[in-house]
Amino acid sequence: MHRLSVNPIAKPTTQARKEAEITMPDTLGFKPDFARSAERYEAWWHCEVADRPVVTLNVKPQREYAGPTKQHESFRDRWFDTEFVVDSAIAHMAQRDFAGDSLPTFNANMGPDITATPFGCELDYSEFSSWSTPIIHDTHEWSKLFDTKLNFDNPHWRHVEQLQDLAIEKCEGRYLVGMTDLHGNYDILAALRDPQMLCMDLLDCPDVIHRAGMHVADAFCEMFRHQYEKVAAAEMGSTCWLGGYHAGPAYVPSSDFWCMVSDETARDMVLPAIQREMQPLDRSIFHLDGPQALRHLDLLLELPELNAVQWVFGAGNGTAKDWLDVYRRCQAAGKAVQVHTASADEARALAEVLSSKGLWLQVGGQFDDSEQADAFLKEIRSITTQIA
Repeated sequence: MHRLSVNPIAKPTTQARKEAEITMPDTLGFKPDFARSAERYEAWWHCEVADRPVVTLNVKPQREYAGPTKQHESFRDRWFDTEFVVDSAIAHMAQRDFAGDSLPTFNANMGPDITATPFGCELDYSEFSSWSTPIIHDTHEWSKLFDTKLNFDNPHWRHVEQLQDLAIEKCEGRYLVGMTDLHGNYDILAALRDPQMLCMDLLDCPDVIHRAGMHVADAFCEMFRHQYEKVAAAEMGSTCWLGGYHAGPAYVPSSDFWCMVSDETARDMVLPAIQREMQPLDRSIFHLDGPQALRHLDLLLELPELNAVQWVFGAGNGTAKDWLDVYRRCQAAGKAVQVHTASADEARALAEVLSSKGLWLQVGGQFDDSEQADAFLKEIRSITTQIA
């Protein structure tokens, strides 16, 4: 086992706080070179580079699927079939070779509105996601939010933890177990109320909504602690739907809702809630989603506690090479970046013009086998040598 120096979860992120040692695995059954990738991720968090940038990519399944097959009566039944979800996920991982810095990870995701369920929301399930049923139907009903005690015993949150527990039990050192998809701050408020009605409430009662935003941000921190303490106890560190790794507490702060608000509202109301949610984190990468949210980028780049930015430009808005100025702004501000490329060719081109320090290339498409992927990684390493 490796031991890395990282900061404890209970204190805010600052340069001055004391460091603690947290154990990480040397190797994983589905990824023998895990420790080397963990070193690359740690260099990336610090806007540095090890032997090359972080590179995540997909290799076509090399082995037949040997997991369960089952017909469920409803989407909800499938989501809540704990054994099926875990066993099929393990079987899919067993098919793959995890080349580059791609990691074998089980993520117990139940949809982005899971963070509304401790406040009393129900979830409806589709094939690939879920959505909440609002419980605040009028402006005056916000008052009941402040008296609501978080209920982690609701069926949706309880199932997330059941999935994690079973995945940890069956792990046998083969993979990591990640944290669920936690949306925070004003995304929680939108799930509790409805996005359009929340916009109206921002105009009608901004002081109430500001208080509500900070209230759910505090709750988000408690939800994160529930998740992190479970994986930390299994000595797995932090990973989630985004991929990546840190041996201590790390996550993906976000606010999809803030694409709908003014610069002033973003700065004075949303940003303080985001910062509150970052307090338990030792490492953080902000999920900035869509061109309408891009006008808030400077607010993020001013945050000393933020390590990185994931810029999601969205379908129909070109490819990563069309947004070079965004990645350069982030790197110039001392933030690492995750860059989604459409192909290996685009990844090579971007590796030649972006700094390798703090660069994570997420490569689209599939490689035929590990040999082809390794040849590509050697090319990226060669480019790194030239410009790092």
